[in-house]
Amino acid sequence: DLTNNNATTMSLTRKDAQKLDEFFNKITLAEVVKGKPDIVSVETTTTVEDTLKILNSKKILSVPVLDKKSNEYVGIISISDIVVAVCFNPCFTSLTNGGMKSISQEEMGKVLEKSIFKNSVADLLGITEEGKTLWVFDEKENLNKIAEYMSCGVHRALITREGKKPCYLTQSDVTKCIAFKLKEDADVKALLAIPLSKLGHVKEGKKVVSVKTNETALAGFRRLLQWRSFRDWNLASLPVVDEKKGSVVGNLSESDLRGMNEDRLLDLCFSVTEYLTTFYGEMRAPVTVTAETTFVEALEKVVSEKVHRAWIVDKNGQPVGTFSLSDVIAQFTVYPWEHTAAEKEIYEDLWITSG
Repeated sequence: DLTNNNATTMSLTRKDAQKLDEFFNKITLAEVVKGKPDIVSVETTTTVEDTLKILNSKKILSVPVLDKKSNEYVGIISISDIVVAVCFNPCFTSLTNGGMKSISQEEMGKVLEKSIFKNSVADLLGITEEGKTLWVFDEKENLNKIAEYMSCGVHRALITREGKKPCYLTQSDVTKCIAFKLKEDADVKALLAIPLSKLGHVKEGKKVVSVKTNETALAGFRRLLQWRSFRDWNLASLPVVDEKKGSVVGNLSESDLRGMNEDRLLDLCFSVTEYLTTFYGEMRAPVTVTAETTFVEALEKVVSEKVHRAWIVDKNGQPVGTFSLSDVIAQFTVYPWEHTAAEKEIYEDLWITSG
């Protein structure tokens, strides 16, 4: 077994881990971004509300911000930045204790006046660590190069293309490519027929931080981002659990704020189930796997369901771990997997010993 501190390789030999790394060396970024549309961007003067409309209509989580005067990109605005700015805005102070029932029409007006939807996105740049840097790679480079960064928490990058405008490459794109390429490489696929419990994704005797069905959406969004590791690494999602049974019944992620606008701001004070139902017509079923699900099976499920993570649940449906896109990509690199170090801190700080 490997002797380093990377929990996700505990069931692989060093030789096997090297094979996974070489798997990425065979793939160029040009293969991964083939057919991808040109990049969508916003200007520094674009309002937060209009940016949210773009994110929602394009079904994306971030956009580069262009300074029209210099014609240069000055950073990335992501849904993470907007969630922090919206959900930790002082405008909600008056709702902390009494909630919606105790707020007067005058107070409601003041809440809306203090909201940030009319602000320019330039005001939000750099709220989260990833938004401070725009990562750029050439399509001729191999996948291994970008995996080094994505395994350390980078979720997206700009790819330059010969004779074309640049495009975005996301963790979802890389994960879909991995799933496709594994179908062509039986040897590598066989290496990953390992239960998630053997790869360090299950924390025995602990409970995952979550949001209960009777808690507000605002409480859930704040819980996502009030911890340093969540802000730095953008884990960006919580399981919604039944308030009595503790079983996973839904999922709350940063992307669930994309449809927000000034008129719907106070919807954040609804229970998380009411909030999600209001936005989607119903609370979507969560994507779950078990500790005995293999890496390959979990990967195929995440890709087919078009989600960013699957919750690992026990026999009672209660969450005991998570399987994310960062986990998928990190499995194929030999670099120090710093997102796992961030997760370790989250487990220590946020996981509560059962019993």
